[in-house]
Amino acid sequence: MTQKEPHYQGSVDAGAVRPHFGAVLGFEHIESEENSAVIVLNLRQEHCNLHGTVHGGVIMSLVDAAGLWSGAPRDGSVPAASTASLNCNFLRAARFGPVTSLRAEGQITKRGRSMYFSSIRLYACPSGDLIASGQGVFSVAPHRSSAA
Repeated sequence: MTQKEPHYQGSVDAGAVRPHFGAVLGFEHIESEENSAVIVLNLRQEHCNLHGTVHGGVIMSLVDAAGLWSGAPRDGSVPAASTASLNCNFLRAARFGPVTSLRAEGQITKRGRSMYFSSIRLYACPSGDLIASGQGVFSVAPHRSSAA
């Protein structure tokens, strides 16, 4: 089931809607199993470098988002975590045209009280070729008490 989550459409700040980075790029969050995340990006020319292949920054952003969202609460709320470390292996180029979209799949490999670790694989669609893999470490924000 594909759905655009509200957090990808923008946030409200002082009454004004401002887009999140993922929304600007066009990320779509796909429903997934617990401790995992799937992010899809339908490619546009703006996602590419001057050689017609998907820019490495777009690929890294997808790897980061899938790793981060693998630790999201199952209620659909935004994860209260930040990226502590991110590593990406670029395995092959994704040429715009033959590749119409990218699919990033993140899976938690270990979860602690204050951090979680995720492995991410990025596929070109429609071919299904693996184009990048990565690992991320995400720091979970401490819970704040409403009583002060």
